[in-house]
Amino acid sequence: MKKVVIIPVFCEAHLVKFQIPNIIDTINPDYIIYNEGMFPRGPESSTIVNDNFLQKYTLDGYRGFDYDDMKDIVEDAKFKYPNTNIILNEMSYEGLSSAPECYFKACSNFSELGIEIEPGDYIFPYEGDVFHHQDSKVEIQGYLDQLTNDTGFTSNWIDFLETQYYCERSTLVPFLDNKEGRHRKVCIRFGTWDFYKDVLLNFMTQKYPMLSPTDLVTFHYAWWRPGKYKQLRFTQLQRPAIYWEQFETGLQQIKQNKNNIKTDVLIRPSREIGSIHRNATYFEIDHPKHIKSHPNWI
Repeated sequence: MKKVVIIPVFCEAHLVKFQIPNIIDTINPDYIIYNEGMFPRGPESSTIVNDNFLQKYTLDGYRGFDYDDMKDIVEDAKFKYPNTNIILNEMSYEGLSSAPECYFKACSNFSELGIEIEPGDYIFPYEGDVFHHQDSKVEIQGYLDQLTNDTGFTSNWIDFLETQYYCERSTLVPFLDNKEGRHRKVCIRFGTWDFYKDVLLNFMTQKYPMLSPTDLVTFHYAWWRPGKYKQLRFTQLQRPAIYWEQFETGLQQIKQNKNNIKTDVLIRPSREIGSIHRNATYFEIDHPKHIKSHPNWI
């Protein structure tokens, strides 16, 4: 049975450099596929993609501005990890508009790449900013061993903001409140295309009642985006300008806070006091070794 990791990306070279060795150490897959290309209307189906956007954030109107770096990273990884087939593919989303449609296409184009997916294969439809701790390899394999066709599992995703010390409070519910948090998909054992598509089309809602929850922790470096990468994210996600000004003020405060300052940081003042989405919360956890060379690591 094959293990295939497939990842739609756009301008994520700064993380992919570290993600590839993390995937090798935690999953040891047969294939890692990066489908590079811009969703026509962005990750939430709302990005305004005009000439200014294309000129600023793409290399040629199609590939991300860091695509040359992506090519170098993948070529280096192919040499370093000869036992894993690592593919960088240029995606086209012509005729599609919604993010779930684009995400499904970019996680299902196996035959175009010469890969035959068969019942029993393990597919990891990833994102370009997720990691697992290197010590979780045995845990992940244990979950794989329990899967049958047309089943899969989820994990607890922690969303990190700016540094390794602060997170979205809403993603810490299982750890700080001892309550069930929102799980997100990690792996599907392929059985039928109908089941696989049903899972992936929940890309926006991130609700997966058809998959089994686990205790696995996924490190989601959603807001580890230095320089131009952060500006791209602001542009992709349609929010009022004041929202991003306040959010950036919070991120800068997080960057200034070292591990001896553990108070919450206000990132969304427009949210009501007491809202689980209003503040970033300090949280200590041992991070994957691979991410510790990223520019956002303190």
